[in-house]
Amino acid sequence: MRLKENIPLPGMLNSIIEKGKFFFLKKADVSTVVGVMSGEALGRENDLLVKRFNSKGFMDFLFKKAFGSRAVRLWKINQRLYEKGLPVPVPVCYIEPTFRQRHSFFLSSVVENSINLSSLYNKGGSEPLKVAPLVAKTIARWHLAGAVHGDMKWPNIVLRKNGEEWEIFFVDLDQTKLYKKPKIKGMIKDLVRFYRYGLESDAKYWVDSFFMPEYMKSIPYDLKSLIDASRIEKESVREWHKKGQKRY
Repeated sequence: MRLKENIPLPGMLNSIIEKGKFFFLKKADVSTVVGVMSGEALGRENDLLVKRFNSKGFMDFLFKKAFGSRAVRLWKINQRLYEKGLPVPVPVCYIEPTFRQRHSFFLSSVVENSINLSSLYNKGGSEPLKVAPLVAKTIARWHLAGAVHGDMKWPNIVLRKNGEEWEIFFVDLDQTKLYKKPKIKGMIKDLVRFYRYGLESDAKYWVDSFFMPEYMKSIPYDLKSLIDASRIEKESVREWHKKGQKRY
């Protein structure tokens, strides 16, 4: 599927990715390649984030043709979140695999001039304290809308300053789900992941003192009674120890 945008054909996307001149790699593994593609290469004013889902062979291709690729699933959840007014980058298009070109692609806008929460916290200064209430309220709004991120680690929370104010976007939405109403199990999972990354960033005090109280204030009483902050802390610490008490 393509919108009415000047999006190159898959072969050209692959060529730009492989040559690297107009593609700024963010992450690559066996399954995916993720990076920012220069608008200059696309004949656009703005850059685009490109996520390529690599082909795993003919049987994988047949499965994608029958049931849809990860690219189309990512497009659908991004589109639903965006249409609901939730803070995600603007989805631009997806491209399904063909017999000639078996990779699939998802393209979205780039949050320009942004910094992720992990990097902002590690810079120190007063900004982490300033943004704590906004982070908490935004995650609460996300959850109350029925959204569950699935991988709520700090690098997936992106902040951009607009004048004196910060605005927040959630990225890397492959595991995200959107329900008709708040999903307690998913909310707790997101909070455990968020808290664990606070431990990995040596930010336990920040989470305990500034984030969690504001988050709990931002959700209604009937949900608040179902979320045990001490349980979230214990589960996060358990997972952190299980992962070798990793620090960033």
